[in-house]
Amino acid sequence: MASAVAQGNATSAPMALPVVDSGVSILTTLGYLCLLLAVIFLAFYLLRRIGFHGLGGTGGKGAPRLMSRLVLGARQSVAVVRFRGRDFLLGVTEERISLLASEDADAGPDEADAPVRSSGPGSFADLLGKKIRPNRGEDG
Repeated sequence: MASAVAQGNATSAPMALPVVDSGVSILTTLGYLCLLLAVIFLAFYLLRRIGFHGLGGTGGKGAPRLMSRLVLGARQSVAVVRFRGRDFLLGVTEERISLLASEDADAGPDEADAPVRSSGPGSFADLLGKKIRPNRGEDG
Protein backbone atom coordinates (compact mmCIF):
# COMPACT_ATOMS: atom_id res chain seq x y z
CA MET A 1 0.00 0.00 0.00
CA ALA A 2 2.87 2.35 0.78
CA SER A 3 4.32 1.64 -2.62
CA ALA A 4 1.01 2.57 -4.28
CA VAL A 5 0.97 5.92 -2.51
CA ALA A 6 4.61 6.56 -3.38
CA GLN A 7 3.95 5.50 -6.94
CA GLY A 8 0.89 7.85 -7.14
CA ASN A 9 2.98 10.81 -5.94
CA ALA A 10 5.70 10.07 -8.42
CA THR A 11 3.33 10.20 -11.34
CA SER A 12 1.53 13.40 -10.29
CA ALA A 13 2.84 16.81 -11.37
CA PRO A 14 5.08 18.60 -8.90
CA MET A 15 3.40 21.30 -6.78
CA ALA A 16 3.76 24.83 -8.10
CA LEU A 17 5.62 27.11 -5.73
CA PRO A 18 4.11 30.53 -4.98
CA VAL A 19 5.55 33.41 -6.94
CA VAL A 20 8.18 35.13 -4.87
CA ASP A 21 7.79 38.90 -4.79
CA SER A 22 11.09 40.69 -5.08
CA GLY A 23 9.79 43.69 -3.08
CA VAL A 24 8.62 45.68 -6.08
CA SER A 25 4.98 45.74 -4.96
CA ILE A 26 5.97 46.76 -1.43
CA LEU A 27 8.13 49.59 -2.75
CA THR A 28 5.35 50.69 -5.09
CA THR A 29 2.87 50.75 -2.22
CA LEU A 30 5.26 52.76 -0.04
CA GLY A 31 5.86 55.18 -2.91
CA TYR A 32 2.15 55.80 -3.36
CA LEU A 33 1.75 56.26 0.41
CA CYS A 34 4.53 58.87 0.48
CA LEU A 35 2.99 60.63 -2.52
CA LEU A 36 -0.41 60.69 -0.83
CA LEU A 37 1.07 62.11 2.39
CA ALA A 38 2.97 64.76 0.40
CA VAL A 39 -0.26 65.83 -1.34
CA ILE A 40 -2.08 66.05 2.01
CA PHE A 41 0.68 68.17 3.58
CA LEU A 42 0.85 70.39 0.50
CA ALA A 43 -2.92 70.95 0.59
CA PHE A 44 -2.75 71.73 4.32
CA TYR A 45 0.09 74.22 3.77
CA LEU A 46 -1.71 75.95 0.92
CA LEU A 47 -4.98 76.21 2.86
CA ARG A 48 -3.17 77.74 5.84
CA ARG A 49 -1.29 80.12 3.54
CA ILE A 50 -4.48 81.28 1.80
CA GLY A 51 -6.19 81.92 5.11
CA PHE A 52 -8.50 79.00 5.77
CA HIS A 53 -7.93 78.01 9.39
CA GLY A 54 -10.48 75.28 9.78
CA LEU A 55 -13.14 74.96 12.45
CA GLY A 56 -10.93 75.69 15.42
CA GLY A 57 -8.92 78.50 13.94
CA THR A 58 -9.21 82.25 14.20
CA GLY A 59 -10.89 82.60 10.84
CA GLY A 60 -10.66 85.73 8.74
CA LYS A 61 -11.03 89.39 9.64
CA GLY A 62 -14.82 89.12 9.90
CA ALA A 63 -14.74 86.23 12.36
CA PRO A 64 -15.74 86.76 15.99
CA ARG A 65 -12.77 87.17 18.36
CA LEU A 66 -12.72 86.36 22.05
CA MET A 67 -11.19 89.45 23.63
CA SER A 68 -11.38 88.39 27.27
CA ARG A 69 -13.14 85.89 29.51
CA LEU A 70 -13.81 85.61 33.24
CA VAL A 71 -14.80 82.24 34.68
CA LEU A 72 -17.44 82.65 37.39
CA GLY A 73 -18.14 79.04 38.25
CA ALA A 74 -17.71 75.48 37.04
CA ARG A 75 -19.67 76.09 33.84
CA GLN A 76 -20.40 79.81 34.00
CA SER A 77 -18.41 82.67 32.56
CA VAL A 78 -18.61 86.21 31.23
CA ALA A 79 -16.90 86.93 27.91
CA VAL A 80 -16.18 89.95 25.76
CA VAL A 81 -16.40 89.09 22.06
CA ARG A 82 -15.51 91.49 19.22
CA PHE A 83 -17.45 91.00 15.99
CA ARG A 84 -17.70 93.40 13.03
CA GLY A 85 -16.49 96.44 14.96
CA ARG A 86 -18.68 95.87 18.01
CA ASP A 87 -17.90 94.48 21.47
CA PHE A 88 -20.44 92.12 22.99
CA LEU A 89 -20.53 91.24 26.69
CA LEU A 90 -21.89 87.69 26.86
CA GLY A 91 -23.00 85.61 29.83
CA VAL A 92 -22.22 81.96 29.12
CA THR A 93 -23.73 79.05 31.04
CA GLU A 94 -24.17 75.38 30.33
CA GLU A 95 -27.70 75.90 29.00
CA ARG A 96 -27.49 79.23 27.15
CA ILE A 97 -25.56 82.29 26.02
CA SER A 98 -27.06 85.67 26.96
CA LEU A 99 -26.21 89.10 25.57
CA LEU A 100 -25.54 91.34 28.57
CA ALA A 101 -24.35 94.50 26.76
CA SER A 102 -22.96 95.68 23.43
CA GLU A 103 -21.28 98.79 22.07
CA ASP A 104 -18.97 99.96 19.30
CA ALA A 105 -15.37 98.82 19.65
CA ASP A 106 -13.13 101.74 20.52
CA ALA A 107 -9.74 100.03 20.04
CA GLY A 108 -7.26 101.03 17.36
CA PRO A 109 -6.51 98.80 14.36
CA ASP A 110 -3.50 97.20 16.02
CA GLU A 111 -5.50 96.22 19.11
CA ALA A 112 -8.42 94.89 17.05
CA ASP A 113 -6.25 92.25 15.41
CA ALA A 114 -4.67 90.97 18.63
CA PRO A 115 -7.10 89.49 21.18
CA VAL A 116 -6.25 90.03 24.83
CA ARG A 117 -5.47 86.71 26.50
CA SER A 118 -4.26 87.67 29.93
CA SER A 119 -4.72 85.43 32.93
CA GLY A 120 -4.58 88.38 35.33
CA PRO A 121 -7.90 89.54 36.79
CA GLY A 122 -7.08 93.23 36.22
CA SER A 123 -7.32 93.12 32.43
CA PHE A 124 -10.84 91.72 32.37
CA ALA A 125 -11.99 94.02 35.17
CA ASP A 126 -10.63 97.05 33.31
CA LEU A 127 -12.33 96.04 30.08
CA LEU A 128 -15.58 95.23 31.87
CA GLY A 129 -15.45 98.55 33.74
CA LYS A 130 -15.02 100.44 30.47
CA LYS A 131 -17.99 98.65 28.92
CA ILE A 132 -20.33 99.10 31.87
CA ARG A 133 -19.29 102.63 32.93
CA PRO A 134 -17.69 104.30 29.87
CA ASN A 135 -17.99 107.86 31.30
CA ARG A 136 -16.58 107.07 34.77
CA GLY A 137 -13.58 109.41 34.37
CA GLU A 138 -15.68 112.32 33.11
CA ASP A 139 -18.12 112.39 36.06
CA GLY A 140 -15.62 113.38 38.79
